[in-house]
Amino acid sequence: MTAQWTIPGQRWRLLAPREAVAVDIRPGLLAVRRTAADLRALPAGTPVVLLDHRPGGRLRARRIAATGAITVDRQYVALPSLRRAIVVVEDSTDALRWACGSLVAPPPGVTWAHALIDAAIRFLRRRPGTAGSLAAGRIVVGRTR
Repeated sequence: MTAQWTIPGQRWRLLAPREAVAVDIRPGLLAVRRTAADLRALPAGTPVVLLDHRPGGRLRARRIAATGAITVDRQYVALPSLRRAIVVVEDSTDALRWACGSLVAPPPGVTWAHALIDAAIRFLRRRPGTAGSLAAGRIVVGRTR
């Protein structure tokens, strides 16, 4: 039997309680409202994990928390994306600085995009907070109110 967290796209399970309910933040203009409504439908105190697969997840997570539907315990950034996470790091300046400086590297091999990827990684190493804002993967662990 294979553990669920070993399946690509399910690594977030290592960061959340076993009984946590996963809620995907859907795309669209009403994503925050819909997600808040989904969270309000759950009993108070239910452990939840919000999964956002799109860039800009930090802002959406703040807006969902501002609705009062969830109490946020921790936030993580998945790099390069939530679906293909190689690195999952807490969304704090120090943790992102360490991850971008120590773990994030251009893929091996010479390709036409190598210089562009290398420049992006050098930028992230200088300004690690942008990884938290721009990454296409966010994991928010909390509980409903």
